[in-house]
Amino acid sequence: MHFTITYKISLFLDEDINSKIESICREQSVELPRSVLSHKIEREIVGTLQRLERNEDATYFARIAYPVGNVGNEITQLLNVLFGNISLMPGIQVHDLEWTNLPEDLLPGPNFGIEGVRKRLGITDRALSCTALKPLGSNPEELAHMASEFALGGIDLIKDDHGIANQTYAPFEDRLKRITEAIRKANEQTGATTSYIPHITAHGDELIKRFEMARDEGAGAVMICPQLCSPDAISALSRQEGALPVMVHPAFSGVYVMDKRHGLDKGFLYGALWRAMGADMSIFPNHAGRFSFSLKECLNIVERARNSKLPYKSTFPVPGGGMQRNSIPYWIEKYGRDTVFLIGGSLYQHPKGIRTAASEIRTLLEQASYEE
Repeated sequence: MHFTITYKISLFLDEDINSKIESICREQSVELPRSVLSHKIEREIVGTLQRLERNEDATYFARIAYPVGNVGNEITQLLNVLFGNISLMPGIQVHDLEWTNLPEDLLPGPNFGIEGVRKRLGITDRALSCTALKPLGSNPEELAHMASEFALGGIDLIKDDHGIANQTYAPFEDRLKRITEAIRKANEQTGATTSYIPHITAHGDELIKRFEMARDEGAGAVMICPQLCSPDAISALSRQEGALPVMVHPAFSGVYVMDKRHGLDKGFLYGALWRAMGADMSIFPNHAGRFSFSLKECLNIVERARNSKLPYKSTFPVPGGGMQRNSIPYWIEKYGRDTVFLIGGSLYQHPKGIRTAASEIRTLLEQASYEE
């Protein structure tokens, strides 16, 4: 049995497409010239070109098949086959992956997905709001106060900024206890279901230790930066006992997606791959914010996070990175109901404070027109 990877290929200098495809097929499997291979290895192990299409911009889409056995039922090896040695070659971008022929237990997909997250929050009829606790340098008391104000104003999901980890001025365990308690009290006052999402990115066993503390303390979900602590961490967390929804943050992923001729397609990484690996919510830099993603690229991320072509539950797309509170109606029109809108600085800048800003966002989401 085989699975296929679709690459977008650009040619440089004296390269020709056939030689480049041949290099991909061998580098991602045997790493040897065909002249030294047995017929059996060449026939059963080496990647094989299935389809080649030339695009108007002189790039190519090459669909290459690899034996499922080459993956060894390990996510790390799947990533290696996906973009191992060829990550060192210019002009090769992973565009898509055929998911259906992979082993069923290889990629877990979201544990909760959109429906599961909605069920935990008890919100079914509108888009969700999210904000980040910041700035770096704030102590646990200050962060807990901010969290309380956001919760009292009606924000649905309150996460740590990804830069807040376990610094001496905001230790993870102390921060976790104070913020969860602050949000719990706010929910008792309002009757809402606001959830805290601590940032748990860490090395090795410390990641799981922080997950367990977050779970036991009553956090609503956890957030990691998978390109910092290993992409496989997403699936590891989704398989933990008493699993929580997993939100993923794109820090350190830009090196994979910013070159349009190399790396990973933005929609593939943020919309499809992280979803397949178990992300329930995927943050990506929104168009017209602080980053340079185009609207077309963002719509592609949203589409891949939710489409039914993947054999996994749908993932909440989470556009952020400079989103303005007054632009929410426009983005609801573009992205729809099943979206989590991440708004940070715009709330902090409100002249009447973050509780008022949060309340205005809640009203915008509740009064928006959602087209099916």
